[in-house]
Amino acid sequence: MLDALLADLYAVCGQLLPILGAAALIFLCILLRKCWKLIEELTKTVQSLDPTLRKVDKSVDKLQAPLDTAVRLSHSVDKVQERTEEAFTKVSEFAADSINSLKDYTLKKEQDDVTNPVEEREDASTR
Repeated sequence: MLDALLADLYAVCGQLLPILGAAALIFLCILLRKCWKLIEELTKTVQSLDPTLRKVDKSVDKLQAPLDTAVRLSHSVDKVQERTEEAFTKVSEFAADSINSLKDYTLKKEQDDVTNPVEEREDASTR
């Protein structure tokens, strides 16, 4: 009985195999045709993009000069900012030194006033 089943399956498979092979070839042909159409559409799309890309390249070339100017301006602003910082630093150092000198002078003057009374200074000024 098992032998008969296997023999019948062999006969059915022998008949179905060419039919399934033909169906697989038909599906493969359909797939190849769709791939071919897709490649043709991609080619047309790329060709239509070519003028647009050329325009974009020209626009980028036109924008390069203003961008270069902006970069140079940015560097100039950076240099001005650095010089301003240096100037403020020098001014603040000068002011601090001047305040210290004024403070030292004031302290020295006060010490002179303490050591030399007012009368002695008046006597010295009348002489």
